[in-house]
Amino acid sequence: MKKIFIAIFISIMPLMHMEAQTKVAGVKWEESYSFDKCNTFRIDFYSKNNELMRTADCVTYFQSKGKDFATFIDYHGKGNNMITVFDLKNEVTIQVIGKDVPNPMYNAGKFKYPSPEETKRLELKPVEEVRIIAGYKCQRYDYTYKKIFGSVWITQDVTLPNDYGIFRAAKMTALHNTLSVDGFVIEMTTEDSKGGKTVMTTLSIGQDANYTVNFKNVDMGVAINTLSYYAF
Repeated sequence: MKKIFIAIFISIMPLMHMEAQTKVAGVKWEESYSFDKCNTFRIDFYSKNNELMRTADCVTYFQSKGKDFATFIDYHGKGNNMITVFDLKNEVTIQVIGKDVPNPMYNAGKFKYPSPEETKRLELKPVEEVRIIAGYKCQRYDYTYKKIFGSVWITQDVTLPNDYGIFRAAKMTALHNTLSVDGFVIEMTTEDSKGGKTVMTTLSIGQDANYTVNFKNVDMGVAINTLSYYAF
């Protein structure tokens, strides 16, 4: 369970080595970002006796005419949330940690897309099982990744990229950023040898939204290092 917990929480750590924006070439962002669509998700964490320990709520906002998107994850409790905005034109991510506290942390960092050699693909094995999840027909696939195992439920009826889905919202792309099967991930279950389990599921897709993230006059920290696109 510890490895799963770390993988999902990796994104709430502030970017390291911050300097003023004027000192870091290529790290630039827009004053605001607006989104008109959203997908919603839930992440449930279970102990080894299948007891629900905590739940995180997730929303991914995206643009019906545009490529930028933003993921909001709320682990509940004041300050225990984060927004990550992906600016694909500038190849920059901006993170807001603790949006409900008086002084949120703002971090911006340059990203790069991994080369084909750096891509981590999760091998999936089909299982003869079909479910309807969030209104979509999904096929089950099983996987084993080192000491972690579980199932992935994929639909062919959603044409959105998995960047807008639970696969990224739950930060699983930090471990494996592509899948051996095409389609949109609706649900993913991750377990470990000690009995801990995490269930990540989609609640809704393509809902109308009116959401803007504003960075005007904020105290922005800027990362010196350029990270992999999937590290965020």
